[in-house]
Amino acid sequence: MDKFMENPWFIRIISMLLAVLLFVTANDYFGSKKSGTTPNDMENANTETITNVPVEVYYDSENLVVSGIPQTVDVKIEGQKRFVEAAKRQRDFTVYIDLSDEEIGKQRVPILYKDISEKLKVTIEPSYVDISLQEKVTKEFGVEAEFNRSILAEGFEAERPEVEPKTVKITGPKDAIERISYVKATIDASGLISDTIKQNAKVTVLDRELNKLDVLVEPESVLVTIPVTNPRKNVPIKINTTGTPPDDINIKTVSTVTPEVMIFGRTEILQSVDELEVTVDVSDIHEDTEIEVPIKYPLGVNKITPDKIKVKILAEKKLEEKTLKDIKIENKGLSSDLEMELLSPANGTVSLKVTGEKNKLEKAEDSEFHVLLNLEGLKAGEHEVDLVVDGPKDVQWELSTKKVKIRLTEKENV
Repeated sequence: MDKFMENPWFIRIISMLLAVLLFVTANDYFGSKKSGTTPNDMENANTETITNVPVEVYYDSENLVVSGIPQTVDVKIEGQKRFVEAAKRQRDFTVYIDLSDEEIGKQRVPILYKDISEKLKVTIEPSYVDISLQEKVTKEFGVEAEFNRSILAEGFEAERPEVEPKTVKITGPKDAIERISYVKATIDASGLISDTIKQNAKVTVLDRELNKLDVLVEPESVLVTIPVTNPRKNVPIKINTTGTPPDDINIKTVSTVTPEVMIFGRTEILQSVDELEVTVDVSDIHEDTEIEVPIKYPLGVNKITPDKIKVKILAEKKLEEKTLKDIKIENKGLSSDLEMELLSPANGTVSLKVTGEKNKLEKAEDSEFHVLLNLEGLKAGEHEVDLVVDGPKDVQWELSTKKVKIRLTEKENV
């Protein structure tokens, strides 16, 4: 044993082992001082999740369109607390997807990150996404205005909408552009509309199944003008009467100075209205009367101008009649040198048919009527002369004979 220990190679091996041990011990000691890794540091290990981190995409945006990229992701970081808190506070790292070398089509790609401390463990949720990389296409489409006609007030209707500009440029993946079936600008109005609508409306792009397409529209909104009108039409007024007038009253005429009015409403309603009727009650009419009558609105008509008319009623007392017979014909103006012979009527009397209100007619007596034959200026010979009646002013009469035949002769000298 002594010889072995005294061997130079033994001493050399022992020295080398001691040197290695010393090196390792010193390196661990100073290394731990440099990195700050202590039992306390291990106890301060932390985990945080940074939410809503935006995702950048690197690709040929001038010629290609990418879809399926999430706007944000959640980033989970694990490590020493001071590194975790710094990363969370500064958020100076980048989450990105690199499609620079990817081919057109659908594919699954990883979500990457950069500019974050290597001392942290990083997990991105989701870590992969399914994307579609397609050729970018721009095409021009006409815009169709659209709105809910139920918002129109009663009687109003909308004319053809006007859109400015009439077309928009739509940019998107080729397959999306090929699926475009409708390009609409929808008016959003509240309440009932009774006047022209003029409003900026966002353009919506839809496929045949009315699914909204994810495309870029330029401009995003258009000015939509929808003329709203209240159609009108002139129609005649028909006056009807109801009720029975008093026994002694006769209704001569019922008329108006407004023979027609203007009605307002939707076209199909106006086409069904040819006239408007108003009804006047004459049961309490005793004399000429003027009244104002409202016009009833037909269903669907929202306005009438005027909506009231004046109706004029002409009324008169009912007349009765009686005949006065054998009223003697009187003459006047006969020259003193002439004599008159009544040829017709031979009996020298006539009858009078007298017409008037009942109470006045009852007062009319025969003695109040004088049937006169005016002979003034007549010379000898046969004549046909008109009869004249002098009687009460509040009744009317008619002669049974209006003319008589007479013969005038000169008197003989005695």
